[in-house]
This record gives sequence, structure tokens and C-alpha cells, in this order.
Amino acid sequence: MLISVGALGVKTLRRQHILRLLVVTGVALTIVPCEATKRRFTVADDITLTHFGDPYTGEADPVTFSPDRRYFVVCTERGLLEQNRPESTLRVFRTDEVQQFASHPNIVNQPLPVWSLSKSTYKDAPIITHINWLVDSTEFAFLLKAPSGNNQLLLANIKKRTILPLTPEHQDVTAFRIRDRSHYVYSVLSPDILNKAVAETRATTIVGTGRSLPELLFPSSMSELHDLSDLWAVIDGKSLQVLEKSSGQPIHLYSAGQNALALSPSGRSVITALAARTVPSEWESLYPPPYPSSAVRIEAGQQNVGAFDGLRYVSEFVLIDLSSGETRPLTGAPIGDSAGWVHAAQADWSADGHEVVLSNAFVPLHVHDAHDPLNRPCVAVVDIASGSMTCLERLKGQTAAGYEEGYRYVESVRFASGKSERVMVNYQLPGGTRGTTTYIRLNDGSWKPISPSDELKSEEYTVEVSVNQSFRDPPVLVATDTGTGTSRVIFDPNPQLKDIDLGEASVLKWKDNTGREWIAGLYKPPDYHPGERYPLVLQTHDFFERNFEPSGVYPTAFAARELAAVGILVLQVNECTIISTPDEASCNVAVYESAVDKLIADGLVDQNRIGIIGFSRTCYHVLEALTSSTLHFRAASITDGVNFGYVEYIISNDFINNSVAHDANAVMRVPPWGDGLQQWLKTSPGFNMDKVMAPLQVVANGRLDLLNMWEPYAVLRFLHKPVDLILLPGGTHILTNPGERMVSQGGTVDWFRFWLQGDEDPDPAKAEQYKRWRELRKLQQANNARQK
Repeated sequence: MLISVGALGVKTLRRQHILRLLVVTGVALTIVPCEATKRRFTVADDITLTHFGDPYTGEADPVTFSPDRRYFVVCTERGLLEQNRPESTLRVFRTDEVQQFASHPNIVNQPLPVWSLSKSTYKDAPIITHINWLVDSTEFAFLLKAPSGNNQLLLANIKKRTILPLTPEHQDVTAFRIRDRSHYVYSVLSPDILNKAVAETRATTIVGTGRSLPELLFPSSMSELHDLSDLWAVIDGKSLQVLEKSSGQPIHLYSAGQNALALSPSGRSVITALAARTVPSEWESLYPPPYPSSAVRIEAGQQNVGAFDGLRYVSEFVLIDLSSGETRPLTGAPIGDSAGWVHAAQADWSADGHEVVLSNAFVPLHVHDAHDPLNRPCVAVVDIASGSMTCLERLKGQTAAGYEEGYRYVESVRFASGKSERVMVNYQLPGGTRGTTTYIRLNDGSWKPISPSDELKSEEYTVEVSVNQSFRDPPVLVATDTGTGTSRVIFDPNPQLKDIDLGEASVLKWKDNTGREWIAGLYKPPDYHPGERYPLVLQTHDFFERNFEPSGVYPTAFAARELAAVGILVLQVNECTIISTPDEASCNVAVYESAVDKLIADGLVDQNRIGIIGFSRTCYHVLEALTSSTLHFRAASITDGVNFGYVEYIISNDFINNSVAHDANAVMRVPPWGDGLQQWLKTSPGFNMDKVMAPLQVVANGRLDLLNMWEPYAVLRFLHKPVDLILLPGGTHILTNPGERMVSQGGTVDWFRFWLQGDEDPDPAKAEQYKRWRELRKLQQANNARQK
């Protein structure tokens, strides 16, 4: 007779008790080893987690196949705690070896990369971006973040295992496209930006008229925000700066032009988007925004195409001869992004160089659909010689009430395998699902979508490589044999997670009081007990069911699984799609209130221990909730975001083309002066901070952001309410530096443990933090007493 200790439920019996059991029963006892107790997830685990591609900027794809599909590059990224730096790694695999492994289950050993290289050269990620294969499939180019912080263009040779710099380190490359070693084009951040900042540090006087306050206060920090770049090219192996033919001046590219860059098959001309020197008045009516109250729209007039910032400039697709600098418009119309149509504006050439496909392109009236009340931008194919164009797909937009039915964000467009008869449109749905639509040209010259929308593949290789993950499941690289449909994992970058108890994660679905349906990610502690009510932290700024993001969504401030590990329920909430309208904040507050009501009704949450975190855009939503919601928050945190306060509005004058003011005018309906100030007194959170009852943690990522975050902090200080201000002097918006993430995410865990659970980390290094917070607790108790 065999008895399993596990079956008897006596895993914790001491050795003498087990021996006594043997004697008393006289039976043979098989001791089944207990599974080692798994540890809890920490901020350090989050930082060192390996991601595929760059999960936050999208500038590094997880998998990039060579043109002939003989090879593919896998890009991963993680944080190195001891070095206090992020690390990017490229692994080159042979497709035939992966295909053999995927199609033969009897092969045990996973395929190994034929070449791996890792780089950790700068304090912030991403280190490696924009992987681009050359046409011969033996080399690929990429951008590497140099120790100076500049992006340098490098060329990797697979056979020789060598890396060759194509640009000097002192140039900061903002975009590039390459055909071969002798033909490529790239843009470089204008040296005028740094030169001006250096000159002003030595100036006796500076003219401030027309300049922004951040630029005058922190000139050396502004280069990270400016996007003015100069166009360069290498033709037949010779490097040259591309000069405009008519003026002999450098051709300037802003962000729109950098994203749209497309080099012709000959390597002698390029498609890009240039800011229009003069915006025609008729463009205002011909090319409207997706909804009438949109804050982003085309405005006629002159544009300074040599200004440091062009983020809100009206741009159009153009064709540039790289040798002569001759420039001509392609569509005679602006790109859709200039009018608030949120899609990527990109271009690609057919292999014969006769046509280009454009995304998010407005088209002239003769191509416009007369049955559509809006002249929507298109995915369009343009014949280079004749200028004729065909609209393949009319794009949907984001309206004041959310996304239009059928909306999908167009990420990129290209000719399939470079051919001219098939166009691939890659898109992303609002929930994060990605897909592709293929258009095929018929014999009569018209286009139609085909099904299934699969990309053309070489007959020799019938394997797909993708990243499999969900908000519950860590990412793994999977190879699928398209012939048999069998899939196998070829690379697990995070085997250490097998020793960690992540706790349960599930999808919560509910409706708010208007009937709108919502979903969110609910993270429970590993030792969760049904029927027990837990403290809750609401994390804002979207939820993606398809992505494994232990922090919840971003690594700035958010710490979902880390909070769950210490016994706090976390709900990662989707953001309301109503944006830049007076209803934006109230819509999001309704989401928070209805979600909490649902969790309280389900018996999961203690209504007296609720916290909330805002980051970026949702700082405004959280402040609105703190000043207007019926929810009683025990603690709150906001990091590096907008608050639509009066101070923020004033200091944004002449900053990034007044984009903050434009947005605020749409949200508040009016600017904050004259009669409009009365509206701001009612609706701007900054004028209603006296209603805040929760201790607030305010975190500024960088000194520039400190200006924006100052108003809510200062007002609460004047009101003698508990508020804590943390400055990360070198912090980026999305934090990727391990040390800064430890402060931000670790600070979040400490803050909510202190206020929701009354716990303190015994780490001596945090003694001053808790001394400060205990004083805030006394202040909170005094305020609560006065309220009674």
C-alpha cells in the first residue's frame, strides 16, 4: 500500500511525525516532494523582464525577415539593474532551421541563433531601433543609441559578423531608409538646435519674444523635444546633404517627414512629407477634421519651415530628387494627420519604381467619394509619371463620441514583395489586435481586397514567426508551419518567471450608468481568498488583453502585479475614447465610479481603501475624479502629465506650436480669460483642489515636466493638504532606466501600502521617506477632523 503525503494533506508534517505514521500504520509511505514555494513578483522582476521589440515606442519590431526570407532578426529588450541601463539584443536565426523544428515534433533541441549581439550603451531605452534589411539579405542596418544619446546608423554583416558605422556619432539620426551600402537616405537632427542653446549660455541678453518659457529656462534640454532635421543621402557611395534646388538651403524634415521616408529602388529619389511653406485657404474647407469640434485642424497661412518644432505643421507628400534637390508635390493635398485623422502617414515604392502607395493621404476632389460627406484621407496608389491616383481605402476617424464604427489605425502600407499588383495594409484595432488587409489589382486596373488577407510568402519557406502572449501569459517566440498548422515555441526569454507566483489575472466586464460597456484587467494577490474585501488601486490609461505587461500598461508609475503581490487588488482600466472635448473627463470618471461599484457589489473591495494612479493624459482624469467624483479615495498619485490648469496653460505659450493651449481650449470650451475664466473656475481641476480629500503623490519626470506638475502640488501645499512631490531630474516620459523605474514603480508600491494598508518597508534607505509621510498622515488626520 502506497500513501502519498500530498494526498494526505500533510505536506508540513515534521520528519518525526512521518516516521511515527510509518510505525503506527505499518504501511509503505512514499513521500512526494513538495513544490518549492514560489516567491512574489517585485519591481526588480518587472525591470529585468525581457520584452520582444520595443513595447512602448514601436520603433523596434519583434521580428524582421530578410527580403528573401532566409533569415530573420529577433529584437529583445530588458533592464540591467546592476549596470543601471537597459539592454537591447539582436538574434539572427536561419529560417530553414526554424522551419525544420516547427514541422518536426521529434526534433528536441530548439534552434539557436546564428549570431547574437547585445548593446547597453545609454541610460534610456530603446537602445536599438529601426531594423532594416538590405535588398541582398546579407546585411541589415539599425539605429544604435550612442553614449552621447545620439542615434547612430550602423550596418551588420551576417557572414562576417561585423558592425560598420554608416554615420558619425556626433550626428543624431532621426530616420533612415537603405537599399544597399552605396544607396541610403537619412535625416539628422539639425545642429542649429544645439548651436543656439550653446550660444545662448554665453549671451549677455536674449530676446524672449515669440519663445516658450521652457525653451528660455532649459535651453540645453529642449533638443529632446525639437524635431527639426536635415536630409542627407548616400548616392553611389558618396555622401551629401540634400539641398533645395530653388534656394540652395537644407531640406528640413519634421516628424511627419521622418515617418514617411521611402527610398526609391534606384536609390536616387525619396518620398517624404514636407511642411508646406504656405497653407492655401481652400485647404481649410476641402480637408476637414473627423469631427467639427476637433482641436486639430488645418489653418491657412504661412509656416516657418526652419523652426525647431513642426509637430502641428500642415505637411504634404512630396517626391525629392536627391542629387538635384528638385521637389514636387505628389497629391497636391495635405496628409490626414494635419487635420486630426489619427493614422500613420507612410509610403512605399513598387519594385519597378513606377508607383508608390501612401497612407493617410488626402486626395484631390476628382478622386473624392461624392457619397461621403467628409473628404476622408485614403490609402492611395499614385503613378509617379502621370500623377494619377487611386483610393484603395477611405479611412475612419476618431470623433467627439469615440471611434467611428469600423475604425482601425493604419500602421503601415507596402507593396507585397515589392510588386505593383498587391498592396498590404497593416492596421491595429482599438483593443490592440493587429491585422493585415491585402488589396489586389484586377485586369481592368481597379483594386479589391482579397480574403484571406495573407502576405505573399516564398514557396521555399512556409513558416511564420510571431510573439505569443496575453495579459496573463508571458511572451514567447513561436514558429508556425503554415502547411501543417503546427506551432512550437522556439525561444522563451523569461524562464525565471516559472519560479514566481504572479497571482490570478482576469478580465472584468461591466457597464457604466450610460450603458457603455467596458473591460479592464483585474490583478489579484497570489494568496487571494474569495469573500475577503481587499484594498483597490485603479490604474488608468488603457488595458490591452493581448499584451503581457506586469506593470499594467506602462512602466512609469504603474505597478499592477507588484501591488497585487503585497495584497492589493489592481484594476487596469481602459481609457474613454472621448478625447479633447468637454465630456472627456466626466466620461473617464464614470468609468472609475462604475468599476468600483461593480467590485464593491461583487464583494471584492473595501470601499474605504481605494487608490488611483494617473499618468500622462490621465493625470487630468484623476484630478477630475479627486475634485468631482462621489468615490472616496484614500490615496492618489499622478506622474508626468497634463492637468489643464491655468499655470500649465500660461507656460505653454509658444511651446510646440501652442498645442497644449489648442487642446485646453477644446476641453474647456474657451480660453481662461474674460468671460471664459468663469468656465475655467468651474471645470479646471486646478481651481477646485480644495475639494481633494486624498493624499496626493506628484511625480515629475524631468525639470520641464516640473513646470506642468507644479500647480496641483503648490495649491495643495497652500491648502495644508497632504501632498508629496518627487522629481526625477533625468526622467523620460516613459521610464526605461532601471534606477528611475525603481524610484517610480517602487515609490508607487510604497505609497499605496502606506495609505491603504498602513505598512512601511523596513529598508533603512527609506527611513526619510516614511518620516515625511508620517507627517503627511498627521496633516491628513487634522484635515479629516476639521471635515467632521
